[in-house]
Amino acid sequence: MDRANYPLRTLLLHIDQQLSNDERRDLCFLVGCEDVPRRILDTVIKDNASPMTEVWEALFDRRKITTGNVDYLIERLTRINRLDLAELLKKFCPVPFSLSTQPLPQMAGHVEQQVAMSTGFAQIDL
Repeated sequence: MDRANYPLRTLLLHIDQQLSNDERRDLCFLVGCEDVPRRILDTVIKDNASPMTEVWEALFDRRKITTGNVDYLIERLTRINRLDLAELLKKFCPVPFSLSTQPLPQMAGHVEQQVAMSTGFAQIDL
């Protein structure tokens, strides 16, 4: 497991605990067997004690959710009227850099380097 996934996986465990059996069933229906194998969905739907961890894992494997993009899950949680859980995911995953006016702290040095290189090329073009 990639350490970068750990905070998201922890949040997904929390989300799993907050879902009722009916909400879990509805979420599995919305996820569908194109994105998660039918056997996993059936297990979660039929066994109320079965956690959603295999569903989450399948979504990671198919890159439907990543540490940088949880829109897939936000959309489905919104559709089952769990806006509180969707909001948790929105807070977890910041606005993509290209849409943000402020760079993420861990990207600040990289952005400064790109700006310096861009400025250097602009001076050469003059």
